[in-house]
Amino acid sequence: MTGPGEEMVIDHEDDWSTCSDSDAEAAQDGPPQDSMVSSAPSEQLEPEASSGESTPAEASPEPPTMTARAYQLEMFELSLKQNIIVAMDTGSGKTHVAVLRIREELGRSDKRVWFLAPTVPLAGQQHDVLRAQIAGIQSRLIRGSDNVEAWSDHATWNEILHNVRVVVSTFQILFDAVSHGFVRLDSLSLIVVDEAHHCIGNNAVARLMREIYWRDKQNGREVPHIMGLTASPLMRNNFKDLETLESTLDAVCRTPTEHRDELMTMVNRPQVHTVRYPDPPSPEGNDLSRATPSLASLTSVFRGLNLLQDPDVIYETAQKTERSRQKLLRIMKTQSTYCRTKFRSFINAAKVMHSQLGSWATNYYIHTVITRFLSTSSARNNRLLEGLSEEASRYLAEAFRIVNAPPPPTVPDVTSPKVETLLQILSSHGKETVGIIFAKDRATVGVLTHLLSVHPLTADRYRVGSVVGSTKPGRDYLDLSRKEDLFSLQEFRVGKTNLLVATSVLEEGIDVPECNLVICFDQPNTPKSFIQRRGRARMSSSHLYLMISESSGRDTDVWKQFEDGMRRMYEDDMQRKQTFEEIERAENPDYPVLEVEETRARLTIDDAKRHLEHFCGTLSSRKFIDPRPYYTIGSLDGRPLSPETRALLKATVHLPTSLVPELRRFTSLQGWYSQEYAMKDAAFHAYSQLYEAGLVNKNLLPVHVSELLPDAVGRAGLAVVSEQLNPWVGISHKWRATDGELFRRRVLFENKYESISAEFHIVLPVPIPHMAPVKIYWDAHSDWTITMDESEERAPRSHQPDHTMALLSMSFGHRQGWVNPEKRHPLRIVSACGDLSMDDMAALDFSPDLMQGAASGHLIRDVEQANQPYIYLGWLPNKPPADMIGRLPRWGPKRQAMDYESAPDVPYVVVRSWPKRAGSFQPVGPKTAEAAGSSKPYPRIHPAAVVRVDRVPAKFTHIGMLIPALTYALETHLVASDLMANHLESLHLSDLSLVLMAISTTSSRGPVNYERVEFLGDSILKFCTTANVSARFLLWPEGYLTQYKDKIVSNSRLFQAAVESGLDRYIITKPYSVQRPFYVEDLINITPTEQMEERRQLATKTPADVIESLIGISYLEGGLQKAVDCMSLLLPDGKMKWQGIERCRQVLYENAPADHRLPTTMGRAEVLIGYTFKKKALLVEALTHGSYNLPGVTACLERLEFLGDAVLDYIVVTALFDIPELQNWHMHRLKTALVNGDILAFLVMEWAVEEERMEVSSSIKSEDEGEEDEETTVVTGKNSKPILTERTMVKHALWSFMRHASGDMGIVQQATQKRYEELRGEIVDALQTGSHYPWAQLAKLQAQKFYSDLFESVLGAVWVDSGSIEACKGVVERVGILPMMRRLLADGVKVLHPKEELSQRALGKKVDYQISVVEVGEDKESREFACRVVLESRVLAEVTGGVTKEEAKTRAAAIACSVLQGEAEGPVGGEWG
Repeated sequence: MTGPGEEMVIDHEDDWSTCSDSDAEAAQDGPPQDSMVSSAPSEQLEPEASSGESTPAEASPEPPTMTARAYQLEMFELSLKQNIIVAMDTGSGKTHVAVLRIREELGRSDKRVWFLAPTVPLAGQQHDVLRAQIAGIQSRLIRGSDNVEAWSDHATWNEILHNVRVVVSTFQILFDAVSHGFVRLDSLSLIVVDEAHHCIGNNAVARLMREIYWRDKQNGREVPHIMGLTASPLMRNNFKDLETLESTLDAVCRTPTEHRDELMTMVNRPQVHTVRYPDPPSPEGNDLSRATPSLASLTSVFRGLNLLQDPDVIYETAQKTERSRQKLLRIMKTQSTYCRTKFRSFINAAKVMHSQLGSWATNYYIHTVITRFLSTSSARNNRLLEGLSEEASRYLAEAFRIVNAPPPPTVPDVTSPKVETLLQILSSHGKETVGIIFAKDRATVGVLTHLLSVHPLTADRYRVGSVVGSTKPGRDYLDLSRKEDLFSLQEFRVGKTNLLVATSVLEEGIDVPECNLVICFDQPNTPKSFIQRRGRARMSSSHLYLMISESSGRDTDVWKQFEDGMRRMYEDDMQRKQTFEEIERAENPDYPVLEVEETRARLTIDDAKRHLEHFCGTLSSRKFIDPRPYYTIGSLDGRPLSPETRALLKATVHLPTSLVPELRRFTSLQGWYSQEYAMKDAAFHAYSQLYEAGLVNKNLLPVHVSELLPDAVGRAGLAVVSEQLNPWVGISHKWRATDGELFRRRVLFENKYESISAEFHIVLPVPIPHMAPVKIYWDAHSDWTITMDESEERAPRSHQPDHTMALLSMSFGHRQGWVNPEKRHPLRIVSACGDLSMDDMAALDFSPDLMQGAASGHLIRDVEQANQPYIYLGWLPNKPPADMIGRLPRWGPKRQAMDYESAPDVPYVVVRSWPKRAGSFQPVGPKTAEAAGSSKPYPRIHPAAVVRVDRVPAKFTHIGMLIPALTYALETHLVASDLMANHLESLHLSDLSLVLMAISTTSSRGPVNYERVEFLGDSILKFCTTANVSARFLLWPEGYLTQYKDKIVSNSRLFQAAVESGLDRYIITKPYSVQRPFYVEDLINITPTEQMEERRQLATKTPADVIESLIGISYLEGGLQKAVDCMSLLLPDGKMKWQGIERCRQVLYENAPADHRLPTTMGRAEVLIGYTFKKKALLVEALTHGSYNLPGVTACLERLEFLGDAVLDYIVVTALFDIPELQNWHMHRLKTALVNGDILAFLVMEWAVEEERMEVSSSIKSEDEGEEDEETTVVTGKNSKPILTERTMVKHALWSFMRHASGDMGIVQQATQKRYEELRGEIVDALQTGSHYPWAQLAKLQAQKFYSDLFESVLGAVWVDSGSIEACKGVVERVGILPMMRRLLADGVKVLHPKEELSQRALGKKVDYQISVVEVGEDKESREFACRVVLESRVLAEVTGGVTKEEAKTRAAAIACSVLQGEAEGPVGGEWG
């Protein structure tokens, strides 16, 4: 016996290490780089393992995603050819193979799949896995507790299984259903049997196969395919069982042979140690019944029991029948009753406890059992005593009260040598240990769990739980089962406990996390048990301990034989590995080299795998996709491989689904004896073909898009570009000429507010571009409209009057230096109402009568103030009181101040000031408009003696004030006209006003700007570029397409194109304002060369915006084709000739497979989408995730998603643009609200097709609960047990139809669906009736990007197949985007994101979001985020309970916005108030 301080005895000769020391070191560094490596697979998929974070910025580094590996695909492909039993180690991913097989079967057949598991918990667990991994179909878990025995007719079964595609149950349920004829085998296409090694003897599946399956097959009836799953096909140490199993299941047992090496790499086998412990010392006289005082007392009480008082004896005596008399005779003869048997079992269990665990454990066990029994014997509903009669419970309680069983010491003192050895093992491992101890007896598990949780050597190091299987009624009180044990496995899964003590129930089936320590406290009885236990220790550097007694007698020989067999298996594996290595070293291939003559770059067979890995790593960074290549191995002649034979091999490398089918699989060009060289050959062939396809450059590295489309010069914030074209320079030079015709157009000035109009002609020496009516705002209350005739006249140069200077003098002549009568204005304006001259100003003497008569509506002018104009209001014969005057007068030419009291008492005129600046293209607000009058009776007064009256009405002075605006408007039209004539002539644009709009910036403050058409053009450019890039580069993966498209549409490239094409001269940025007139005599001093050399500084985004604006107006004039023509003109690309959209679509359509069959599981998806595909391959591609890299898959959704994103953007933007009253900022906000990833994900979860489903219950409502619903059916089966079936509708959302092969993704889908169901009501209410867009709620949904990708790929597929934007609009309508847009507009919903609004409200001040993590549980997933919003040093808002950082920030920002709005109205209208 070894004490706690002594070394335990470990037989190192029996260590079954799977690798040498050097191999172990290599294993710690991970698998070789040349194999497809990912995180260790789990036999089952556990939802708790999913991350609580959704946004990429918050996600912590994750191991590569679990996808199908080569050996799993080998098993999958074998299962398609024949019935097989998949025999792979625990943890190698057998269930993943089954998921792939079931998904394939569902797609190829409309029959049902039945999944069988040996136990109800395992069936439930596997149903959860299938439901998570195979969405879009109905599945049903059937258990005995569903009252299955009452489903006694075809109608019941048909109704319950209506629309169900996958059924999961235990073995017996299917056997009963088939044997009674309720389920026909020919209605099933596949039966999957989990833990198939059980299917021998009278097992229900074995009987099903023998009695029904084989009968139907021999009679020529259809039978389902069979797939078995097992970690060990042997239940006992008898290899004939394997033949029996194969014969029974009509299947062959297969383990990966072509990829055995990869399987060995992926499955971490533990180092196995045989540990021998001394036998316990024998008690005195070898009488275990007296091993401890408690056990002696228990035995003594049992021996003293009065048999005549036993409840069974009393009961049978009272019956007084012949049968009871015979029972009494047997009792007296055997001394055996129910109570005595239970008591004897108690004693025997205590004896086993002593031999296994020692005296302390025995005393603890006896004390605990008696204490628990006595404390619960009065509670008749307690499960501990289930099955005991009241009399038996009372009888045992009276006996137990006599037993002297005091509690043992708190700290275990005397333990067995076996326990001491166990403690030594546990003490030798660190705190990172995660382990399982397997024990044989349930009672041993309970006591050992407690012992380890209190022992000083283990109490602080291990958090111990226990797991035992279900038990028969009335046994729990002897087993020490605890209620909390029900949660031990779950706590082990989430890391709350790190050591489980368990019975064999944990050997198979139940999903258990990876462990690095497994201890067989009791040795396994069969190879199956050993293999299952070994499979639990699948973490790297794991250990498995087999504890064996030193004097185990004959058992040792049996166990030794088993040991030798297992050792030979390990040695065979090692020998095979060494053989492969020797073969690889022996092969010295004479293999060609790929060399590029131009660059001297070269690639050899030894470099190919590494280069191919690097290439695949550049293709995609999407979650749930492992981009690394994987290899499949086969014999060159196609025969099955055998470990015993040496054959020439070939390898096939499989590249990611991001690539097109013709670039995804390549096979080695010759045969090899080593797998390694076969894989190198395949990799070399693949890389060579990628080079030929242009995806690898001349340096034999992955091509970079910049090699095809050079990067534009880095775009700074500001750049020096050409000065804005000044057309008046050229016009002035034309005026200087003496020959040539003049051009004239009639214009009408109208002020409808004041009922004023005047007709003029404008004359230029160049053609005058036609202007659409221009509105000029005079003040806050009135405006003028200038309307130009469409017809243009020509006139000779002679005898042409010019009233421009007269009009300017009337309006601006009083301003010093503004008007020079000796010079000419380049714009000639001629009145159609008669001659005008500067002499018409102040031409008449003032008199009140004149102002009331002929000069009514004329201006008066202060002759001492350079004829400054005023609006006449009235005449005063005497000086009014000062307090009645708004502004006191000044005197003399210099307008000196004078004491008003000393001012002469003479007649005065009451006037209002003439505006200094009037005429704006933008509405004038009340704050900036001159007040219409003063609150005092007389706004201003002037002595009547210093004023004179104009000869002409005031309207001419009004028009003179409008000349700067007219000049500016005409100037911009001249610039636009020059652009059309000299740069855009090939586009044949006809609407000058659109061109002017496209080149006018907001800073110009002109009548139009490009914001709306730039918004439109940006989307048109994206759509056309996306279509062209996709059609031009059919072999490119989506990542390359995105890079190329982004370069074409980047602002830096658009800026460069604008400058290179000379477009920068035509960008109108000069702001309009009322400035001094310019003159011909000054402008003719500027030469054309000087004007071309003038420069200005401009934001580099502005020319880019103008390019997009020109594309937008081209679309408005001629649709998508003219937009493409504009791109061809302004954005020439030597690598890609711009093609029309329809031609691009036709190329893509013709490139899609024509004969692809639609999987049956996708039929409802087509119904949901509301469009029938001509080429079904497009829908299949749209619904295939990149992780679904299986044989026969043509493509994944990525390229279609690339297209669909642009199609969606185009549809939404054009719909918004068609609402003319929407301003640019509003369109941007609405677009963001309509097409962001979160809302698309929500709609993809919301958009669903309904299907009937029958729900089953074992009870019906009572009479007082009212009548059953009309959709409810009550069926009475055998034994008159009622069955309640309720017809319900289940929804299959669009996301559920997506094919994928990622276990992690299925877990995430399930978790997201749960959050969707919790948040749906809140989000729907906000979208349908709320005043604010639900940004925070959508962030809380934490939807991954693949949801929005799915919708966009479907939209892309519809466009490619139909060629109809209208068909795509129908999809966007049905998913709810366009209805949502109409609702947001109709009800004025606030859609600005709270964070963006807060940034605007901060007015340039720093906003700091301070995030903190709040732990709310012991496991990593139980955490929340708190957010504090700080504006400079002030805390505006604090929130807690955030599920993600983004959601917490969004809620906090909304609160902060409300705070700021409550203090003062913000500049953006208070969206979150």
